[in-house]
Amino acid sequence: PSLAALVTWIICLPVAYVGAKLGPADPFKLRVAMIPVVVLIAGVVVAGVVSRRVPADLASGIGAGLFGGWVAFTLRVALHGTPFGFGGLVSDAGRLAAMANTYSHTWHSADGIVPSVPSNYPPLFPWLVGRTSALISVPAWKLLGPAEAITVSFAVIAGYMLWRRLLPGPIALALTLPVLLCFSLASKSYEILALEIFVPWAIATFGDPPRGRLHWLPAGLIGGLTILLYWAFMIFGALGILALTVLTWRASPDRGRYVRHLVLTVIVALVVASWYLVPYLGWGFLHGSSQVEYQYQGGGIQDSPLLFLTPTPLGVLQLIGVIGMVWYRGRVWWGKPMLLLTAGIYAYWLLGLAAFVLVGRHLLVQDTPRLTSLVLASAGVLTIAHTAPRLVRRLTAGTVPAGLPTLSLCLLMIWIAVTAWQAWMPGGPASVTGLYQPAVSATPNDATAAFMTPLPDGRYSPAAPASLRGAWFPTKPIKKDVDSVLGKGAKPVTLSSSEHLFAFVRWPGYIAVTRSAAGIDTNWPARYAALRKLSLVTDPDAFTDASEHTAFGSVDVFILQATDAAHWSWKPFDSDDPDITFTPAQFSPQAFTVFTDLPGNYVLAVRQPQTTS
Repeated sequence: PSLAALVTWIICLPVAYVGAKLGPADPFKLRVAMIPVVVLIAGVVVAGVVSRRVPADLASGIGAGLFGGWVAFTLRVALHGTPFGFGGLVSDAGRLAAMANTYSHTWHSADGIVPSVPSNYPPLFPWLVGRTSALISVPAWKLLGPAEAITVSFAVIAGYMLWRRLLPGPIALALTLPVLLCFSLASKSYEILALEIFVPWAIATFGDPPRGRLHWLPAGLIGGLTILLYWAFMIFGALGILALTVLTWRASPDRGRYVRHLVLTVIVALVVASWYLVPYLGWGFLHGSSQVEYQYQGGGIQDSPLLFLTPTPLGVLQLIGVIGMVWYRGRVWWGKPMLLLTAGIYAYWLLGLAAFVLVGRHLLVQDTPRLTSLVLASAGVLTIAHTAPRLVRRLTAGTVPAGLPTLSLCLLMIWIAVTAWQAWMPGGPASVTGLYQPAVSATPNDATAAFMTPLPDGRYSPAAPASLRGAWFPTKPIKKDVDSVLGKGAKPVTLSSSEHLFAFVRWPGYIAVTRSAAGIDTNWPARYAALRKLSLVTDPDAFTDASEHTAFGSVDVFILQATDAAHWSWKPFDSDDPDITFTPAQFSPQAFTVFTDLPGNYVLAVRQPQTTS
C-alpha cells in the first residue's frame, strides 16, 4: 500500500502540474476556482468504485496517491496567473523567498538577509528551492509556488506511509487527512509536512506499537529531517515524548536494547541535522545571540487552549478524541501514547505562558495549537475507527453493511478537501466580467497576496484586482542604478527600507527591517544601535569612513525613503525603536552616487568603487 501511494503520487504529480495550466489564469473567478472541486468529486466516485474490486489496503494506498495529486493540482490552480508562491513577499513568505535566493548561490547554512551569519531558522525547504534554482537557472522566488504544492501534496504520502506501519491502510488514510483542517497555510508547506509526520513518527519511534517499533536508522533520518524542516513541533511534543519513553522503557522486557535504540536514533538525527545545528549553536556559543523573535506576540497567545470545545465539525472530532484517549488509555495500544503527547503539549504551553509572564519569553507557544489540534483530531479518528464498527454491529445484528466504511472515508475526504480548497483559493472582492462571478471568499488570504505582489519591474498579474495591489518596491530600477555604479555582478552590503529586495538580488543585507522576525544570529539590536550611531555622524568625510567601518562592517548601498527634502529615513517594522534618519548632506558626492528619481519616494546612495576597501 505504501509503495502504491508513492507510485500513484509520482504519476499524478506531472499530470496535476500540466492540468493546472490548461484552464484560464484567473482563480479569482468562481467558475475557474470550482475546477478542483469537480475533479475531486469525480476522483472520489471513481476511487470508491475501484475500491470494491481491489483489497482495502491497496485501495487506500492508491487513494492516498490520488489525493496527494489532487492537492498539488488545487494548489497550482490557486496560483495560476502569478509567478509568486503563497503569501507573495509579505511577511514570512518574503523572508522565505530571501532565504531561497541566498541558497541559490550558497551551499552552507546562512541567514536569508544577513548571509554572513548562519541561519537560526530551519533551512531545508528554502535550501532545496535555492539549489534547484541554481541547477535549472530559474529565479528562486519563481520556484516557491511549485515547491509548496509538491511539499503539501507529499505530506499526504509521507503521513500515510508512517501511519500505515502502525494501522490498516484505510485508517492510515483517514489519519493522514486532518492535517489540512488543522493547518492549511500553504506558505508554510514545510511546517505542514513536519506536522504531518510528527505524531506517527513519535509513536513508532518511542512507543511500543503492536506492529513493531520503527528501526533506529529511518527513525533517526526522519527525526533529523524534521529538525531541518521545522523543529518547533519536536520541542512542543518533547515532554510527551519523554513521558512515553520512560513508560516504554519501564515496560520493556529488554531495557538495554530499547536504550540502544534511543541512543542510535538520536545520534543519527543529530548527524543529519548537524550542517544546520553546528554552525547555529557554535555561533551562539562564540558570539552570543539576541532572541528578538520572542518579542512577537501575534498568532493567538491569548486564545483558549480548549480547541475541542469549539462548536465546529473539527471541534466535535477533537472532543471525541479527548474522550477516546481518556477512555481507551489502558484498553487500546494507541490510547496512552496519544494521551501522553497531548498532555505534554499542554504542559509546554503552560510553561511557555509562565515564562512569558515572568520574563517576556513566550517560547513560541502561539504555534502549539497547530500540533494540539492535529493530535486531538487524530485521536478522534482513532476513536471512531475503533468504536464505530462495534456500534454498527450491535445495531445491525452483527454485520457491517457493505460499502459503509468506504462511504465514510469518501465523505471524510470530500469534507476535508473542500474545506482546504476554500482556504487555498484566492479571496477578495467579487469580480464582474459580464456575469456576476464572485470569488470563493471575500477575505484576502495567502493566495491573494501572491497575486497582489508586484514583479521587480512593477507589473502585476492581470488577475489581481486593482484594489488589492500592493505597493511596488522598485527593485529593477534600483538594481540598474547600482549596476551603473558598481558594475554587474557586484554584491554590495545593503541597508534597505524593504526586505523585498533580498528575494530578487544577491546582495547581502546589513539588517532586517522587521525586528521581531530577525534571525537570532544577526544581533538586530546591536546592528540597529550601530546604524543609529552612524546617523549621528554629520560630517560627510567622517560619515564616509564611519559607514565603511561600522561594528558589523561596511554599508555600501543605502535604500532609504525621503520623508521630505532634508530627511531620508530607514524605518524598522514591528518595533518600538524610532526611525533612523539621514540627511542628503551626509552623502558626499565624492564618495557616493545618489539617485533621487525612484518611484515611491525612495532614494538610493551607492558607495563609489574607489572608496570601498
